[in-house]
Amino acid sequence: MTVYKFIGGTELAKFVTSSNDFDVIEGPLGSGKTVGACTRIMRHAQEQVKSPVDGFRYTRFAVVRNTHPDLKRTTIRTWLDCFPEATHGRFNWGQALMHKIAFGDVRCEVDFMALDRAEDVSRLRSGEYTGIYFNELQYIIKELVDEATSRLRYPKQEHGGPTWRGVIADMNAPDEDHWTAKMTGRVDMPAGLSDEERVEYEWPEGWGYFLQPPALVEHWDERHEVVTGYSINPAADNISNLPADYYQKQIKGKRKDWIDSRLMVRVVLVVEGSPVWPMFRREVHVAREVLRPVKGCEVVVSLDFGRSPAATFIQPINNRILIQNELIGSNEGAVTFAPKVQRFLAKHYEGCPVRFYGDPKGNDKTQTSDQSGVDVFRGHGMVVQNPPGLINNNISMRVDTVAHALNEMYDGTPRVRISPNCRTLIVGMAGRYFNERDEVGELKPTKGKYSHVCDALQYGMIGIGEGRRMNNQSPLADLRPVQTWKRNKSMRRVS
Repeated sequence: MTVYKFIGGTELAKFVTSSNDFDVIEGPLGSGKTVGACTRIMRHAQEQVKSPVDGFRYTRFAVVRNTHPDLKRTTIRTWLDCFPEATHGRFNWGQALMHKIAFGDVRCEVDFMALDRAEDVSRLRSGEYTGIYFNELQYIIKELVDEATSRLRYPKQEHGGPTWRGVIADMNAPDEDHWTAKMTGRVDMPAGLSDEERVEYEWPEGWGYFLQPPALVEHWDERHEVVTGYSINPAADNISNLPADYYQKQIKGKRKDWIDSRLMVRVVLVVEGSPVWPMFRREVHVAREVLRPVKGCEVVVSLDFGRSPAATFIQPINNRILIQNELIGSNEGAVTFAPKVQRFLAKHYEGCPVRFYGDPKGNDKTQTSDQSGVDVFRGHGMVVQNPPGLINNNISMRVDTVAHALNEMYDGTPRVRISPNCRTLIVGMAGRYFNERDEVGELKPTKGKYSHVCDALQYGMIGIGEGRRMNNQSPLADLRPVQTWKRNKSMRRVS
């Protein structure tokens, strides 16, 4: 069995010995987080009260990772390093990955699952656990964590009930739009939020949060403007368990944003490809405070349909484009999403005229229903139009329309202003909505978490006339009927 040393007083030691009902440890690569979480599971298994029925300590845990390959390649491998089959029982490598551990009076079952989408919530609902461990929490959605807290009721009372029950998690630094970055205060809370909106940015009382020191110390030039090199941080956790050159090899050939995120434990955006809109600048296009709706002015709602629907809410006012809100759906169709949009409009845009534009594919019927997404919205009183002038859903026109608007200025300031509470849209535009090559080698925007709201924005931009403006045409709203035919004088002879 591999022996790991947890130095007393470190964040890792505090996490392993904590007993909060929700504990998260965040730190750099190589800081011992996964081993610490595995050790903590076994600690709770050994501290479980003995069953009055037969004297055994019964516990059951779920270990969750976002993808099946990562679960088998990294998480399970680390688990078996800590608790080998030779001494802790055979690991079941079948369809249901599970380790039944039996030694002394300990009887512990550990299920290993790959979950990362809202539809995976149902898989958690089928189990009862003492504790649930989320490995790499930065890839896990909040809905899964919320569901996990409701599944903690093993063992049954006849065996003494759970001595401890809760959720533990480890993670590297998250993206800035991830729920943990908001709730731990790693990103600024937008100004002007209501009490209801502030809940999304508050870490609940009683939850534990352990932030490990960065793995490296930066060395700067004389002006403290440029990083010239790195050295090992003597205060970093788990240094004694790593090869001496571990971090020096990690930083070779890496961009600074990768080093900041993975080793310096900073919430930064790590861009994986070439951004679709490289002209987007956070400091230029994102407002400092939340953009509130302007009463009485028209709002344009733009929609992307599918099982991950998205909507943006735009008010074009005085030659400016104010992108005020986003609404993101998860594993839901138009039947669920349309009422959400309707309620959002009633709450935030009461009395404002509304236009709706959406993905032309929203007119397509599905295999399970004769109603299209557009039909569902129409049934709720919201008539969704195709963006004018968009032929064959041309992606180049859509992307170029947004790019053109981002490049335009009016009275010395950018025409496009985005509210800071549109976090998914902002992170997407800042680089997570990026180009990749398709099967024939052509660069196209990637599909994923950030593409849906970015696609929705494109339909809205064309809807408000930015596509025509890009082509030096007047917006449709500015067009007026003109006389194109004049009555000719009669050629009839008169006496």
